[in-house]
Amino acid sequence: MFEQIIEVEHEHGLHARPADLFVRCSNQFSASIYLYNLTRNSDKKANAKGILGVLSLGVRKGDLIKIVAEGEDGAQAIEALTDLIRSNFQE
Repeated sequence: MFEQIIEVEHEHGLHARPADLFVRCSNQFSASIYLYNLTRNSDKKANAKGILGVLSLGVRKGDLIKIVAEGEDGAQAIEALTDLIRSNFQE
């Protein structure tokens, strides 16, 4: 199992376009990937491969999120997703 905690700095958090990019990136990997919003509700997890789950976490700018990946390409998934967040969702 691989995990990473990172702060979301995008102006709109994980809403609409950023969430879509996050889900698309997650779906490139075979690993099971889950997302937690540590700032608002650390017990609730969402499947990172589904847009509704990601949006349901209500991730806003400045929130800390935890990404957890389980599987053969879990490390690569974590790296790609954190790179996406650090790039401010390619904006």
